[in-house]
Amino acid sequence: MKKILILTFFLASIFITMAAVAQKGAGDATGISKQGLNPELVELKGVVQSIKSGPCENTKGKSTLGTHMMVETSGEVLNIHLGPTTEVADFVANAEGEEVVVTAFQTDKLPSDHYIAKEFILRGKTYELRDDNLKPEWAGKRKKKRKAASRN
Repeated sequence: MKKILILTFFLASIFITMAAVAQKGAGDATGISKQGLNPELVELKGVVQSIKSGPCENTKGKSTLGTHMMVETSGEVLNIHLGPTTEVADFVANAEGEEVVVTAFQTDKLPSDHYIAKEFILRGKTYELRDDNLKPEWAGKRKKKRKAASRN
């Protein structure tokens, strides 16, 4: 019985460590809002080519599954990081072929064709994903029983 308890504790420790490392993301250990940085916001207009949800190596948050919107703009396809799949995937369901306007920013740690969305307009609806300090709507105290705010 003692061996089973020790083995269970050991395996749990391994899984917790693996999850922590997997969620670390690329670059800095903290997100942009906690660093107090103020990156330039840009407006991107284009057509949604695809939506991809799955493991995200650039995440800073607790979720390892992120949703990305692939947007074609001026002949180039940009990877727009939206946020955790559980928080944002419903906003972009069946969006392929739709026109979108994204307010986004970049960091030094991302490839040049990757952006992080602050907000986007899709089908005439604005989805605010981050506040003016770029803190995600789903983070910390701001998280309520709703997903990221949307307005008409």
